[in-house]
Amino acid sequence: MSFRKEEKLKIHKNKLYDLIDWINSNGGYILHEKRIVSSTYFDNDQFQMYHDSEEGSVPRKKIRIRSYTNESHTENNSLLEVKISSVEGRYKTVSKSSNLKKYLAIGVLDSDYGICRPVLRVSYRRIYYKVHKIRLTIDHDIRYRRVYNGKECSFLEKDPDVIVELKAGSNVSTKYLYQMFPFDRVRFSKYSRAVQMLRMNMHRSNI
Repeated sequence: MSFRKEEKLKIHKNKLYDLIDWINSNGGYILHEKRIVSSTYFDNDQFQMYHDSEEGSVPRKKIRIRSYTNESHTENNSLLEVKISSVEGRYKTVSKSSNLKKYLAIGVLDSDYGICRPVLRVSYRRIYYKVHKIRLTIDHDIRYRRVYNGKECSFLEKDPDVIVELKAGSNVSTKYLYQMFPFDRVRFSKYSRAVQMLRMNMHRSNI
């Protein structure tokens, strides 16, 4: 288990090229080429993981199956990830899923949240940089889809925002991150945004 810090930067999409210029002028470089990231998120019937995320409760979790393609998840291209926020810090467990079809069909049994079913899929394009020895990612073209009975169904929304995130080890001080990355911070969760868009979509359907 290794704890890590994650900070999201508030960068307006019209200022994205200014950010890239800043990265280049500060000796940053691309870690590897842009790729697609797709995650199917799980939650229980009460959407308790969403509520815990919104309230900032600890401990809390996010459970997802992640792959690097817009195609359907398969056992060859997918990983089961559990992101945990605890009093001590944040960490993530990653494992290959030999029960992928079962998870997508009936859900995952979690010790804290009970039966969690696949509810939403989030996909986006991500660029990876290294700046001041810190990994920085830029996520854009973020799209949300509803998942029902293990299958993708209605397209919900394309997010207009660009999300920039710093990922650092727990040994890196918050002071250092603010000194080296002098940008405003923002609280943002793709899963929470997806749930909000799902609720707005359902509300419009019922009007």
